[in-house]
Amino acid sequence: MPKSYPQYDVPKRSIKDRVFSQRPSALIIEGLLVLIAVVVTIGFLTPAAPVVDNSATIAELEAVIAAQEAALAEAAEAVAQAAEAAAAPRGFLSASAAKDMAWSSLSSEEYRSAIALYSVLIAKGEADVSTVFARGYAYSMIDEHAYAAQDYTTALQERPDDIAALNNRCWAFSEIGQFDRALADCNDLVAFSADEAYPYLNRGIVYEKQGEMDKALVDYVEYMKRNQSRVVRNDNLAWEGSLEVPMEEGLIYVFPFSASAGQDVLASATSVQRDLDADPLLLILDPQGEALIANDDTGEWWDSLVEFRAPVSGEYALVLTHAGGSVEGIVEVSFDIAGQFTMGNDSARFKSDAYRALMSGDYSAALENFRRALGINHQDAEAMNWLGVTYRYMGDYEASITHISMAMRLDESYSLPYLSRGITYETMGDSVASAADYFQYAMRNRSRTLFHAELEGDSNFQLPMRDGWVYSIPFDGKRGQELDISVATSEPGFVDPLIILIGPDGKPLVGDDDISMSEYDATISDYHLAESGQYTLVVSHAEGGSNGMINVDVAVTQPAPMSIPSYSGCSGH
Repeated sequence: MPKSYPQYDVPKRSIKDRVFSQRPSALIIEGLLVLIAVVVTIGFLTPAAPVVDNSATIAELEAVIAAQEAALAEAAEAVAQAAEAAAAPRGFLSASAAKDMAWSSLSSEEYRSAIALYSVLIAKGEADVSTVFARGYAYSMIDEHAYAAQDYTTALQERPDDIAALNNRCWAFSEIGQFDRALADCNDLVAFSADEAYPYLNRGIVYEKQGEMDKALVDYVEYMKRNQSRVVRNDNLAWEGSLEVPMEEGLIYVFPFSASAGQDVLASATSVQRDLDADPLLLILDPQGEALIANDDTGEWWDSLVEFRAPVSGEYALVLTHAGGSVEGIVEVSFDIAGQFTMGNDSARFKSDAYRALMSGDYSAALENFRRALGINHQDAEAMNWLGVTYRYMGDYEASITHISMAMRLDESYSLPYLSRGITYETMGDSVASAADYFQYAMRNRSRTLFHAELEGDSNFQLPMRDGWVYSIPFDGKRGQELDISVATSEPGFVDPLIILIGPDGKPLVGDDDISMSEYDATISDYHLAESGQYTLVVSHAEGGSNGMINVDVAVTQPAPMSIPSYSGCSGH
């Protein structure tokens, strides 16, 4: 089956870097196969007609040859073996064996070795269209896109409806600056693959390279709509400035932030795990929800960067997903904003400044800015909630409860105040009120309820967590038993666990969000059961993280048996 190379670009490195980054064994094999190719094909191989002036390409190839010769010179034994192999009789390799070796090289990412073998097969007339396509793919993987385009064109002459060849040629043309040809292929790809997402991404990238951002945005948005598996909102980027998030197939993150008209905004997405190399795609939505600017790749690797000046004041959103280079890995998202904010009705800017002050421990500044935001819009439930959270950080629990409760009344659909007030009640030591609010938050925020098998005694197990998931875990408890429950985030991903214990009457008894301000794991310790019956452990997540694995540990201590004194009766005198 023809193998499509990633529908997007590959790491952009110099020829020299690519050569020296290969394993020595790969260089040795490549040198061996180049010698074989020369012996077998001498006399009837002619250079392919270049697509453009190839003087620069020749210079690069000369540099490659020099680098390979230097590497081979350090391996005398390998050179001797290569020379011996080169002296073998013509035709000692069968076409079938050469194809197998070529495919093995291609699968092992030893692309120059594969090219050498495929070239032998093509020159000897032993190649079918799949062989030509495979050589084009190998050329693509070493950034030789002009030669790749030639092979894809040959393949398309034989198979005009070959979607893989059309896709790969679209990208090859875009890499050598032939955008009109690239767009023609992309348009055909959209027409031939009406139900697919990737043609829109391909065409969007080509438009972006041409500087036609408006057209690129239309295609990027369409790609995201077609490719999404789930959407996760994360409100923490605005005040933390940088976050690491796990990427997976079809996942889309939305990071809202506030900006004033005229402010300069810089956002980036960087692959943290180069071995996995998640390929980020960034897009900015304006306060009306319209796409404003986007970027697929910036710089040497697949990292994305957007810079823009906010046209109006309001809440924007940074949208992060993956392109096609790789769909998995950890991505670091960074955000920075600079410039003066307007003093008019810029409530969003006051809230942004207040968040930052709160996270840095400047509670007076946080209070002042939240109050300014409320002075502009006294119905702002978000500002009211965070004003209450600020009071909690300051130790004024009564004011905290008052303001958070007001936020609930201002916007009944706003779930975060239930978590905020639950944390305040827990800090105050009111476990029942805290558990009730935690349960309300989990129920209002849930997207899916999952029922776990009933627990029996001590238990330890792992569960996957996603945004809005709520687990219901039943178990039979006996009066006097003592429970110790711990739920911790586990690799891969990161989860901020939230747990609630429900009694036999269905009412929340106790819950926990975080062990401390710096530790996100949740625990319920030394909890004594007041009655026998079926209890339920509810496990969900808070705001700190919702995507990954969690480890659930439940320890049950049985009540101590009652001791009965022994009486031997009365003795006579």
